[in-house]
Amino acid sequence: MEETISITSFKTAGEYFGLDTMKITNILENVAATKVPLSADYMLGVINNHGNMIPVVDFRRLIGTEAVSDAELPEASIIVVSVDGTNETLVGLKVDEVDEVLEIQKTSVQSDVVFEIEKSVQRALNGTINHDGRFIYTINLDELGKVIEQ
Repeated sequence: MEETISITSFKTAGEYFGLDTMKITNILENVAATKVPLSADYMLGVINNHGNMIPVVDFRRLIGTEAVSDAELPEASIIVVSVDGTNETLVGLKVDEVDEVLEIQKTSVQSDVVFEIEKSVQRALNGTINHDGRFIYTINLDELGKVIEQ
């Protein structure tokens, strides 16, 4: 029997992306973040979640697409993920819409990535899934954490 993996998909800027469900600690409604001076343009700021200060990244800006107002994104959410696998380094990713949780065969993830995005983020995409006629680009959270820390 083939090994399966659980992927949580989300939509941003008209494209679908997938995260390892086991590395997601929380999915929150979109809340305003407190700005942090001198931070990168994709950093929205920090939020307090159960006593934890969590930096929030605008995934649209991170991948190099245009930011839009919250009014234009009624389904926007913040996906809180562990970027180092230990739950000690949590980051919130503001996305346009959380889609679904998929159980897929590990072999269905193709290593080709045909989506053109910000070059620094390109290395964090580790494959593509063709699911129901749409491409879902899977994200390597360890690599994404390195991009965000730059």
